Amino acid sequence: MRQLFLALVLLLPALAWSQAPKQAKKATAGTTAAMKLPTPAEVDVALKRSFGYDPSITWRILQIVPSDAQGISDVYVLLNNKDYVHFYILPGQKAIEGEMMPFGSNPFADDRKKLQAANGPARGPNTPIISMIEFSDLECPYCKAAQPMVEKLATDFPQVRYVFQNFPLPMHPWAMKAAKYADCVANQDRAAFWKYIDSVFENQGGIALATADDKLKELAGEAGLDAQKISTCASSLETDARVNKSIALGKSAGVQGTPTVFINGRKLPGLGGLDYDHLKALVQFEIDHAGK
Repeated sequence: MRQLFLALVLLLPALAWSQAPKQAKKATAGTTAAMKLPTPAEVDVALKRSFGYDPSITWRILQIVPSDAQGISDVYVLLNNKDYVHFYILPGQKAIEGEMMPFGSNPFADDRKKLQAANGPARGPNTPIISMIEFSDLECPYCKAAQPMVEKLATDFPQVRYVFQNFPLPMHPWAMKAAKYADCVANQDRAAFWKYIDSVFENQGGIALATADDKLKELAGEAGLDAQKISTCASSLETDARVNKSIALGKSAGVQGTPTVFINGRKLPGLGGLDYDHLKALVQFEIDHAGK
């Protein structure tokens, strides 16, 4: 079904873009001030017109933002409540599904600069050769499967700084709550943080929204932390702000799903589908091209 959706996206009709090309010409280089973004209602109408014949296809519009390319909009859609679809709306009744690839002699510089703001729990030197930054969701089964590989990379490359950033996804009922608990654990005892997230992943299948507070609090106690303080912290506005700041950082770097790992600024959604040997080779390649 997802393949059908992605194929049909290429035929997506116009999203109220009749004035966009004219306005885009008035914008100065590097700005999107004069750009007219499609509204959620306009996107929804276009999706219904293209896919309304099949009641099994459902969607939720998550975000509509200017793309890095002038005159183009980024639209993020959650398909059937499980798959992210990212497409670009172009002038002239066209849409392209996929990812825009960084290109050039230093293609990952922009994301490296953005990710300097990453301040989650970290392992490795304070002045590393390169950084490896993971955006993760503690309710995400793919994150659970990837975590041992990411941690092994951190162990095998001690000269690399590994930073964990919370990125709870909206379709996971207790992911935001888990992110807040994890944030509070890190603030209370950063050394215990890694043990805590491993225990959440291990117990992932037994946690439900109705019991999440009790279970997450219990796991904090088992990690040797003051469980009541962690619970109180998790319900605070300050914690909510920190988690949302982490989410905003990920979105600014184009994170759509989890896990997404950046190695020297190179984005690897789902670790790029690579096996461990290829990931090791990629990390070494980025070390050899540090800052480039």
